[in-house]
This record gives sequence, structure tokens and C-alpha cells, in this order.
Amino acid sequence: MRRLVVLLAALNLVACAHGGGAAPESSGTSEVGVQKAPPLTVEATPEARKAAAEADGLSRRGESEPSLPLYRVAWEGGVRTKDLAYNAACAAALAKAPDEALVWLGRAVDEGFDNAKHMKSDPDLVSLRELPGYAPLEQKVATAEAKLYEAANPELRDELLRRMDEDQEVRNALMASNFKDEAAKAKLREVDARNTVWLKGIIAKAGWPGHEVVGVRGSFAAWLLVQHADQDVAFQSEVLPMLEKAVARGEGSAKNLAYLTDRVAVNTGKPQRYGTQLEEVNGRMVPKTLEDPAGVDARRKAVGLGTLEEYIQGFERMRAASQKP
Repeated sequence: MRRLVVLLAALNLVACAHGGGAAPESSGTSEVGVQKAPPLTVEATPEARKAAAEADGLSRRGESEPSLPLYRVAWEGGVRTKDLAYNAACAAALAKAPDEALVWLGRAVDEGFDNAKHMKSDPDLVSLRELPGYAPLEQKVATAEAKLYEAANPELRDELLRRMDEDQEVRNALMASNFKDEAAKAKLREVDARNTVWLKGIIAKAGWPGHEVVGVRGSFAAWLLVQHADQDVAFQSEVLPMLEKAVARGEGSAKNLAYLTDRVAVNTGKPQRYGTQLEEVNGRMVPKTLEDPAGVDARRKAVGLGTLEEYIQGFERMRAASQKP
């Protein structure tokens, strides 16, 4: 299925073309975020960016065959991301174009696609699994994914991942109710509070769990729990400089740092820098108060994020999809 980068108020786990599923980064329209579109290559042409968005829209509606020419335009125009390539592979497989699907899948692997679990279970790729050429790609993805779990403290890594799964579970439940289930809201608050107390204890004893200690995936999970610790803004503020230092020494993600920077700013009544925190105004998603709005896209580009308008459009598409019966 189509790969979506989730931001359940903050994430890249993986989802697919015609269904849910998650994949990590971050946002903040409410306690539960929404999903954002796959990141677009910042050097891509406007036409390519538009084609990518239209292709994703068609794919999401199950119109796989007409999405393919648009994916080709997007790729040739510079939108060369693992997510776009994976989405195109799914579309080609569903459109009964297996040779093209394998080409797209190879591109996704070359661009760093590393979610073997999702790839192995993705129903969109069923028609490809017995074809020559598929198995080596799956093995490459599995090898890349394994590196993300390498950790000096595997016990702590596993507990972080378990708690992240629970975090996503309660958010998916609330999303499934179109954010109306009061019991789901209460459960989300309870899980966030419990995770915050636990992680505060871990960090107080051993500091920030970076890539070397808990692996890339474990460190991502720690960041996600902090991003969702809105009931304890002082804790989020305390972690921010720790994450800054981790990023500086190659132990953290600049994108994740951008999301937490904005989260802390908004939660302390200050303007945000990157526009990652959105709210609904007159039926449209807009960024909460921005510092230097004219320079926001330059700041986003510096940390590897697409333009603010693309980000907003991604939220709008996901919101529309979530409201369909």
C-alpha cells in the first residue's frame, strides 16, 4: 500500500495507498496529529511537485493506472524520494505493470527505503513476490532495516518501541472515531502521561537515548514520546537542548529537532520556526504563529523538510480522506 509518513501529532512508521498504517515524524493540530505527504525533493520543479501530489491523490482513491504517468513526471522533474518511488511501485503493481513496479521498487531501495516488515506484508505487492528480482530487493531492505535496530542497550530499545506502538495504537483508535470518541481521548491522555513519567526517569538517570544506545528506531521512539508529552511542557523544554546536542554529534535527526523546537515554542506561547504545528482556521489548516514567515521555507529546507505549502496540502488531503465514510 501507499507509504504515508504519519504524524500522529508528531511522526515515519508506514502506511499504504489504500489503507492506514504508520510511519514516523510530527505535527500538531490537536493531541493527535494527522499524516503528512511524503517529503518532496527540495530541488524538484514546481511541475514535478504538482505531479507528485496529483499522483498521490489518484493512488489514494484507487486510481492506480492514471497515477503512473504523473509519478514518472514527478520523478523526472526531481521528486526522487524513497516514498514516492515506493508509492509508484504499489501503483504499478496494482495496475498490472509488474516490470515497471520492480523498477520503482528498486528506486525506492536505492533512495533508502528501509521498512522490511511493511514491504513483506504489503498486499499491494502480492503480484511481485514471485517474480525474479523481487527477493534481492526485499533482502536489501531487510539488511538496511536491521542496522536501524543495532543498539548498545537492546532492552531499553525494545521498551521504547513497545511504548511507541502503544502511542500509535491509541492515536489510530481516536482517528478511526474521527476524533469523537471520548473514551479514546481519555485513553490517549493516560498513555501519554504514563509514557512521559517513565521516559523522564530514564533520561534523568542516563541522559538522552541516542542512536548508539538504542538504535535509530529506538531513538526515534524516544523523540516521539517527548513530542507527545504535551502535559509536561517543562520536560519537553528540558529535552530540547539534549536533542540539539545529539543532532550535532550525529546521534539524532534534524527534522525531529525541528518538530520538537516548534512544539516547545507553541506550548510556551512563542512563535514557531518551521511551521510544523498547524491549526484549523475557517476550515483550512494554517500554521500557528510563525517567526519570520517569509523565511520559513528556507529554514525548512535547511533541515530537509519540503515547503510549508506542501506540508499543509498533505494535511488537507489526509484530513479529507479521514472524513470519508
